[in-house]
Amino acid sequence: MRILIFGAGSLGCGVGGLLAKVHEVVLVGRKGNMDAVRANGLRLSGEVEATVKAEAYEAAAGLAQPDLVVLTTKAYDTRSAVDALSALPWPDTPVITLQNGLGNLEMLRAWKGAKAFGGTTTMGAALLSPGNVRLSGLGRTVVGADMDEPGASRIAEAFSACGLRTEVSRDIAGEIWAKAVVNSCINPLTAVLRVPNGRLLASPAVSRLMSELCLECSAVAAAAGVVLPEGRMIDRVRAVAKDTAENRSSMLMDVEHRRRTEIAQMNGAMCRVGSFHGVPTPLNRAMTAMVEALEPAREKG
Repeated sequence: MRILIFGAGSLGCGVGGLLAKVHEVVLVGRKGNMDAVRANGLRLSGEVEATVKAEAYEAAAGLAQPDLVVLTTKAYDTRSAVDALSALPWPDTPVITLQNGLGNLEMLRAWKGAKAFGGTTTMGAALLSPGNVRLSGLGRTVVGADMDEPGASRIAEAFSACGLRTEVSRDIAGEIWAKAVVNSCINPLTAVLRVPNGRLLASPAVSRLMSELCLECSAVAAAAGVVLPEGRMIDRVRAVAKDTAENRSSMLMDVEHRRRTEIAQMNGAMCRVGSFHGVPTPLNRAMTAMVEALEPAREKG
């Protein structure tokens, strides 16, 4: 299978590197990273040790049609990614999003319809240097089968063949929201406090705040008609923080490197959906404001 990874940063290189062990992989990402991959291959370390070959480009225009596009850009770049991909002559190519946050799948489906697949992954990946990605865990990947079960199964089989533990779900909305709740409870707190995930559990005060955030996010999900997976969401949040205790969240790394964060697509999205349904979200608003204050100044738009 020819698979194009659109947005080959940390996660994209992690997923693409694993897929390249079995499939023909094309990476589309930033120039410095793509230059390194073209020159030396893509180096995987940590959970998997390997150097793999992959095509690497800064843009997708002019490339041969792939069998699948995997979208791994930051969530704030989804609109520009859709604009770029929709200009290509690939009307029958399915696209799956493995991004963080809310709203990505809706944008893809407005363009691709049933050819757009929702997905989630808990893979831990960090780009150590151009062309060099560290995998801190392969985690669990889920592909949505709510609109095209055979298509979802084909994607899951392609992922599983490379060592990614992949499942198919008929309720991908619940999976996406569950991950968004977890991220909205962990990522902003790690970014504001400048600590790895596990440190959130060490302070009773922070642990209580995390629980209250979780209740607020869960109330928003319920008002939006989303059925979250069985079991208490706070237990899932705490389990993720414990299992990834040494990890530094992507939001923390963005703040440390003075980069834009995905706060608007996580806690900010919780605020927008809550406002639409009349659910107060004071904690999510506070988290959004604090993380935005840590971002580099940029033009809003």
